[in-house]
Amino acid sequence: MAATSRRKTLWVWVVVVTLFVGAVWVAVSTIHSSFQPLSVIKEPFPDEANRPEASEHDRGAVNFLVFGQVESDNKTLSIFHLAQGRRRVEVLNFPAGATVAATLDDVADTVAKVEELTGARMDHVLQWDLASVAELDGAQVSSDTLVTDPEALQREDVWASVLTSALDTRDPAQLQAIADTLTPYIAADRGLNTGRITELARSVRHVPTENISSCTLPKEFSASQQADLAEYFASGQPARCAEIF
Repeated sequence: MAATSRRKTLWVWVVVVTLFVGAVWVAVSTIHSSFQPLSVIKEPFPDEANRPEASEHDRGAVNFLVFGQVESDNKTLSIFHLAQGRRRVEVLNFPAGATVAATLDDVADTVAKVEELTGARMDHVLQWDLASVAELDGAQVSSDTLVTDPEALQREDVWASVLTSALDTRDPAQLQAIADTLTPYIAADRGLNTGRITELARSVRHVPTENISSCTLPKEFSASQQADLAEYFASGQPARCAEIF
């Protein structure tokens, strides 16, 4: 039981820092909404003229393009999709060898390719050093495993499990202690400041665990699959990305 509790604590803050649950920074954001709690990725987005438009709805969909890093190199790629209405979270993982993930070292180019594939705007970009997982008490993977097989986290469906655990946690003091350890391993676009994190945190705090799921995308897309994927991002149908493939 104790080991299970420690693992839950570890995974909770991975998501808290990288994505949504920004309760730790709520007090700060009321004073400095532009404060940057994470390292900033320089120029992560392509030319604005060629990008899909952002949602105009107050509770519109939000997409995070998440790069998993090993020894400072981008090795894995996932989309964290917060659906319109902010009541469903889906994790879409690109497999090794996927065409869109062929040049992960060029972040802006990868963002452009993903946006072209999906027809959806990637609102935020994150880089997370996967080695941070292996360094934490209770980690389920070793640093050697991540160096040789960085996709192990995706294969074990860790992302969806992390999100589920994160949304179950409401203890800012507990989160703050782990934040001090993990924040050096996270980088994000400049727009992910405390004000934005707080807004997202509030919008997803009522996501039920049954509405958190994931899927693995194909290496190559047929024309019909790409059309279905674009429809998924545009309309929210089907509700789960796994239903497309």
